[in-house]
Formats: sequence, C-alpha cells, structure tokens
Amino acid sequence: MSLVTQCPSCGTRFRVTAEQLEARQGKVRCGLCLAIFDGREPLVSAPDAAPPAATGQDAGAFRLEPVEPGATAPEPPAAAESGLDERDYGPAPEQLSFDDQVWIEQEHARRRAAVWWAFGAMVLVVVLGAHAAYVFRSELAARFPGLKPHLARLCVPLKCTVMPPQRPQFIAIEASDLQFRDIARPSLIQLTATLRNHAGYDVGYPALDLVLTNQLEHTLARRIFLPAEYLGSHRDAAAGISANAEITVRLDLDTGKLNPAGYRLNLLAAP
Repeated sequence: MSLVTQCPSCGTRFRVTAEQLEARQGKVRCGLCLAIFDGREPLVSAPDAAPPAATGQDAGAFRLEPVEPGATAPEPPAAAESGLDERDYGPAPEQLSFDDQVWIEQEHARRRAAVWWAFGAMVLVVVLGAHAAYVFRSELAARFPGLKPHLARLCVPLKCTVMPPQRPQFIAIEASDLQFRDIARPSLIQLTATLRNHAGYDVGYPALDLVLTNQLEHTLARRIFLPAEYLGSHRDAAAGISANAEITVRLDLDTGKLNPAGYRLNLLAAP
C-alpha cells in the first residue's frame, strides 16, 4: 500500500511512498501549483502505484502525480467554481458634469493663486524685515548686544556703520561750570560738564548746545559742539556712553570781546 497526501494550497491529492518522504524529510512539490509542502501530513492509504521519476530541476523536492478524484476529494471553494469576484466594492463611479469640471479647474486656479500670493507675502515680509533691520540697526544693537557683530558684518557691503542710538533725553547733565582759564586773559574760558547715561543700554554721545549770555540773560553767542569736537582723540565717538555710566567733558573757548556773564547748556541728538 502507498500513501496519499494533499496539497494545502490547491487541494490536489497525490500518491507518495514512505521512501520518497524519508528521502527529502517529507518535503514535496505540488505538480499543479508548484507549492512546496510537508507531504507527511495528512496521509491516507491508497493502492500501490509506481511513483514518477524526479527530474533534474526538481532535485530539491518530488513532483507528485495527482490522484484520481474520489469520494473523499476535497470540494473546491465556491469562488473557484464561478471564477467571479462577488465582493462588494460600493457604487460605480459617477461621471462628472461640465459644471463640476469647470468648478474643479477654477478651484485649482484659486489654490495656485493663493500659493503665489503667500510666496509674495513671505518675500515682502523678508524685504521689510531687512529694511527695518537696516534703519533701526543702532537700536537693535543697543537693545540686543548679541546682534551687533552680525549687523556690523552686514554693514560691510552696504558701507554703513552700527553706532549707539541717539537718546539725549536719557542723558542728564549732572554738573556744569564755566570758569576763566587765565585771569589775565578773560576771553579764555573753560566749560566743564558731567554727563550721565540713565538708559539701561549704551547710547551715543550727544551734541552740546552752548549759549553764552550777558547779565540780562540775552544771547551773545551760540555754538553746537559735536562729539568728535569735545571728546578729543582719547575717546571713540562711535563707542557711545555705556549704560548707567558718566563722562566729564571739558571745552576750552575763546570768547574774544563778548565778555559773557552766563551760559545755557543743552543736549541735542548728534547727526
């Protein structure tokens, strides 16, 4: 008696002997669907028949012959008998009308326009931001000292400078005095003023607005001194006054024949 095994993939039954199964550890190949499976389960008894010879291309598994269908033959699946796929895929697609197609094209056009508008707005924001950084570079450098080196590098190709902002309203004249330098030469006088920065950040040196008056406080002469004129060579006019710091300014003046009796000193924003 030989044995009959069944392909688990296609359900075809084949005749096999115990020697064939032992030769390949039970591994066999279906002659119809070419699936490889373990032929040792399930096994049923059948009349002896000569097994077919194995070919060279099937050296790894035996090609089995199908057994004639009998009463115990498995029933094929219902889908295999009809050959049709009876699954429900929903309603059939509906043909779009002309108005629907026009609306879709217009919607695509609106979306493309919105993308270009968004891109243009982003470019405009970048340009405005760069312009604002250029105009307010001094304020940005004063409020955010970490930005100053970057702003200075950006100013190199633009040929601009990054100086502390002018804030004369935050600078107070702590003390000032006008004295003769030489009693024998009353026309030579010296102005001394102490300026203090009350801002919480560096500010630029202001311009000094000096007015000489007579005994009736009428104006005799007026002169505006820029930072480069009253600082001299020992201070950098571009550095500015540090936060909460103070400086002392001294100006030597020749009043000629004006013979001033008093003065007024104010601070202005330097150009």
